[in-house]
Formats: sequence, C-alpha cells, structure tokens
Amino acid sequence: MTAPAIGRVAPLPEPWSDEDAAAIGRWGHPEATYDALLLTRCLQRVPRLADRTRALGESLYVHGRLPARQRTIAILRTCARVGCAYEWGGQAAFWGPLTGVREADCDALVIGGADDERWSPDEQALIAAVDELEATGSLSEDAWAGVGFLDDEQRMEMIVVCGWYRMICTLCNGLALPVEDWMRPWPRGGDR
Repeated sequence: MTAPAIGRVAPLPEPWSDEDAAAIGRWGHPEATYDALLLTRCLQRVPRLADRTRALGESLYVHGRLPARQRTIAILRTCARVGCAYEWGGQAAFWGPLTGVREADCDALVIGGADDERWSPDEQALIAAVDELEATGSLSEDAWAGVGFLDDEQRMEMIVVCGWYRMICTLCNGLALPVEDWMRPWPRGGDR
C-alpha cells in the first residue's frame, strides 16, 4: 500500500527495510528528539540520491570550519531568501537554540535587513553576503572583503553552505512539504 502524499510526494511507507531505516536515521543531529523528517522519508524513495545529498550536508556540520553560529545564520537567511518555511522551521527550532541564535533572531532573518542592530558588524556582513549570493549567484569584491573575518576556506565553505541549503530549500518547496509540528512556524510579516 502506498503512503498518502503529504505535500506532492508520498514519503517512503513503513515498514522500512533495515537499509532504509538506517539511511533515514543518519539524517539530522544524533541527539535529535524529533521523528524522522518528512523530507528524508520522501527523499529515501531514491536511496542513491538521498545518500549523495546527505553526504555533503553532513560534512558541512561534522567537518565544517565555519563557526556554528555563523553557519546557522547563513542557513537561516538562505532559507528565508528562498522562502522555505519547512527547512527554516526545522533549523530555527533545532539548530537555532544549539548555536545561540534566539527565536527573535531567527525571525529577524526572515523579516529584517542585514543592517539590523541586533547583529554584530561581522554578522551584518555575513547576512549581506548571503543576500548577495541569493540575488546574484555570486559575491562582489566588496561582499568578499566584508566577510574577511573568515579565512578563504571558511568563505568558500560559506558559499557551499548557502548553495547546499538553496538546493534543499528548492527541493522542500518543490515537494510542497508542510511545516512539521515540532518546527518553528514562519514568522508573521515574512513574505513567501
């Protein structure tokens, strides 16, 4: 029997094979208390694609050099610029608290500007760089210099983080995934 679609695609129905259960369980933080993500259950319908997608995303956390708070700000801003309530909601609910990005900060990344006084000068430059990446697909010399508090490897990683999350957000939006109960709801005043 096929599982009902939630969004546009039905998640992989249970019972899962041992391989599928293990693959789904590899997504997310090891201490996560939420159920398997709808996104991962949908993506696992194509196991090789799910494995390749997860491998890069996981390496950005496990082996990444970008400081956790800055990575989270970049991810949340990317999600906001792409208008992805699903991925933004999961990041804001789980990673925000772990990395010191408060609820009001998460909301500000959707409804506020890069020049918001809540952000340090470095964070303002990071947010402006993410905005430029989303708007142009590149970074100007000024934006590159603005994130000069990061070394070259960290700046390259920031670009990869933004690109990977743009892809994940595009997937979530394309599948019309609804925000799950444990996720932070999209803030009022944020366009989508």
